[in-house]
Amino acid sequence: MTAVLEAPMTQADTTSQDDVMTQKTPGEIRAEAEAALKPLGQQRIKLLAKLDEVEQELRPLIAEAVRMEVPYRRINEVTAVAPNTARAWAKAEAEKAAGS
Repeated sequence: MTAVLEAPMTQADTTSQDDVMTQKTPGEIRAEAEAALKPLGQQRIKLLAKLDEVEQELRPLIAEAVRMEVPYRRINEVTAVAPNTARAWAKAEAEKAAGS
């Protein structure tokens, strides 16, 4: 009696015809991934636009605070604007005022 060695079954061996018909194409998978990104992506875009609006109002206020010698660390604590950003904004506002 001779022993017959059988290869282990693989995923491909157990895939039925129905499974092959329901597999998604790479394009469909990419489209689903993109669709999943859209809601939060749109929310982020709106928030960034709002942040730009707030920063436009905040720039002259920070420039004035720097001029009044409010410490950069305190400006950061109150506004979450980094000290280097506050310095740059104050410098830009001062140059804008000097040019007027």
